[in-house]
Amino acid sequence: MKRASKPAADTVSAPSTDLAAPPAPVRAIRDKILAALEKNDVEALRIPIDWNEVRPLFAKSGTFRAGTDPIEILKSLSFDGKGCETVAIARAILAQPYVIVTRGPVTLYEWPAFARRPTPPANEEEARMRWACVRFADLARGNAEGRLRPTRIGIASDGVWHYFWSED
Repeated sequence: MKRASKPAADTVSAPSTDLAAPPAPVRAIRDKILAALEKNDVEALRIPIDWNEVRPLFAKSGTFRAGTDPIEILKSLSFDGKGCETVAIARAILAQPYVIVTRGPVTLYEWPAFARRPTPPANEEEARMRWACVRFADLARGNAEGRLRPTRIGIASDGVWHYFWSED
């Protein structure tokens, strides 16, 4: 009898703030997301969302009905129901250092680094910046290790925006 092999664990790099290091497609979609966030309107995120061939994941499968408009999903996940929290969190996330996550043949650039590489904040300002990456709805819901559940953005090395969520 052949046993199923256990999938290899992700490898996670040290945190980095070098925004010139990611491949050009990663930098391009990050720049598109940041440009949309500058408009302070969640609707502006439609452009980088639609830039993908497949929409990024915003919640676990089955949370929303198939075909639900992604902007409506982002609004519903936002505490204010209008997407203002979503915009603020995305901006805070992309201001953080990132890590490179290798999962088999896939390489992802993930913000914020502390979501995968938890370390104590260096000072009170850094602690505040980290709290800005946590949705209000996730404040009472820790992850499997009992730590905060920050929202994360993952972009593959080919520039595909994979997720914007707080799921494990």
